Amino acid sequence: MQATVEYEPIVRKLLEKSEEGRLNWEKKRWGGFSCTIEEQYTFNAVKTADGYQLTMMDSQGDEMFSIAGEEAVVYDDPKKEELFTTLRDLYELARKKALNVDEKIATAAGLLDKV
Repeated sequence: MQATVEYEPIVRKLLEKSEEGRLNWEKKRWGGFSCTIEEQYTFNAVKTADGYQLTMMDSQGDEMFSIAGEEAVVYDDPKKEELFTTLRDLYELARKKALNVDEKIATAAGLLDKV
């Protein structure tokens, strides 16, 4: 019997802290976004061809878990849909934080007001 990693509680906390703006997400050269917690753990959020992926690494670079949620027209399991939605939301929050999306949109709106 294969042991499974219980990643759901930590993913929920990661999403919650991201929604609160308490995590410092950064853009990575390879196209994803990452945040590091107390220089001990790094989370990488990536958009894939089929959906989204989240990986947790320790300070040694060892992978703790890697999960992926794939987009589907119809999900055969509600848990698959929930995973996809959670990873999508986390990726979008990381993207917005790392790229300063809200600030840049507000600046662009102000510039448009002057045109």
